[in-house]
Amino acid sequence: MPNPLFSLPGGTGRWGPGACGPRFGGDLIVVPPVSHTTWSPAGGPALTFRAKQSFAFDISSFGATPAITLNTGVTPGLTTVLTAPRRSGGTVCFSLTPTVTKSSASVTWNGADHWYEVKLNGAAHDPVPAAALSHVGGRVGAALGHGVTPDLEWELLIRFQGGTSVPFTTRARYGTHAALSLDVSAAFFPALAFGGSSNLVHGLMTVRRFPSYVAYVTIDPGGGTISTVPLYFAEASGRDLLEIVIGQTDVLRQLTW
Repeated sequence: MPNPLFSLPGGTGRWGPGACGPRFGGDLIVVPPVSHTTWSPAGGPALTFRAKQSFAFDISSFGATPAITLNTGVTPGLTTVLTAPRRSGGTVCFSLTPTVTKSSASVTWNGADHWYEVKLNGAAHDPVPAAALSHVGGRVGAALGHGVTPDLEWELLIRFQGGTSVPFTTRARYGTHAALSLDVSAAFFPALAFGGSSNLVHGLMTVRRFPSYVAYVTIDPGGGTISTVPLYFAEASGRDLLEIVIGQTDVLRQLTW
């Protein structure tokens, strides 16, 4: 994605090392990997991320009290500046770690609707604008750069339901978010499924229109069959950097398990 600092007059002498290259890292991340295990903060050249959040729970039987087995909180990655697009041989000339500003996760059992409800909320703040403006205006410039930069934020509501009949009120709520969805996971990963046909995964995902977001779901029903699916993918390579100020809520792709 373009680095607007690079085109400003004054270069690194005025804006600091964040103006060292014309691209932010991530310009090759158009299709995410099939599994969340591929990602790492440094990663391969196309697998850096701004932030991620992981959560898992276990149950002895459906309806039993859930036991949380993994809760990493939000993990910051890297904001990198490149000398050129990676496909043209660009290398990292500057990097900073985003600041985590929100991090929460929970799971509850809803007996009335017969589902487990997981809620994840995370946000990370891009540090590059504040760093750049600090070179111009010191502490005041840094505060201004921080204040005008929206968080990279997400909110996931996902339900693991026993049965496949979604209540009317839930379907009605989903219907209000069905139009103009950012989710293209079904187009990029049409063949992936959890298997089974007796239960359902469904929910909502709130993100900003920029940057890209991907949500993976893994189900282990026992017996050695573990399935991971990118259940939501908002692909932002064709959207403008300024669209980071716009948020929206989408309906998750519904799959049986």
